[in-house]
Amino acid sequence: MREEVKRVERVFIALGSNLGDGRAILSAAWQRIGEEEGIATVLLSHPYISAPVNMTSRNWFTNCVGELKTILSPLELLAVVLRIEAAFGRTRSESAVGYQDRVLDLDILYYGDLTLDIPGLVLPHPRIGDRLFVLRPLAAIAPEFRSRPHAKTVREMEMQLLEQIERGLIPRQEIFRKEWQND
Repeated sequence: MREEVKRVERVFIALGSNLGDGRAILSAAWQRIGEEEGIATVLLSHPYISAPVNMTSRNWFTNCVGELKTILSPLELLAVVLRIEAAFGRTRSESAVGYQDRVLDLDILYYGDLTLDIPGLVLPHPRIGDRLFVLRPLAAIAPEFRSRPHAKTVREMEMQLLEQIERGLIPRQEIFRKEWQND
């Protein structure tokens, strides 16, 4: 009997938190991701502190982006991500309107060159190009990454978003790079 060989995929995940000690939560979540069977963590960006985007909250976010390698399918990876969010206290309400404050948010940004649009998972993540809190840390670790559906590199996407903000086409997005230790 022939054993199935699984393909290793390059994946980028956004990590965010605006409740509790964001840096500690994101660091612990990244470690937890790396402990999962079939996942190897590769690189984690610096943390960034950013104002809420498209939501009303007094709590700013801590965000970062991580690169990993996995043999898990996209749906298997999504199940892991949702399980880790829940372990950190994330609750998802079907009746909630709009974005809510959250202790941990994990979003799969890219899964190799895969494009996918099914209930619960759209790849690449549909709002990458609109979010400086995603593009800035992603550009810090993979500036030349280009996914088949996007004609531009991550750095080019970041520059395009900054230009749109500068021209007043998109509201300003405040973001500041931090270190993993308190500064």
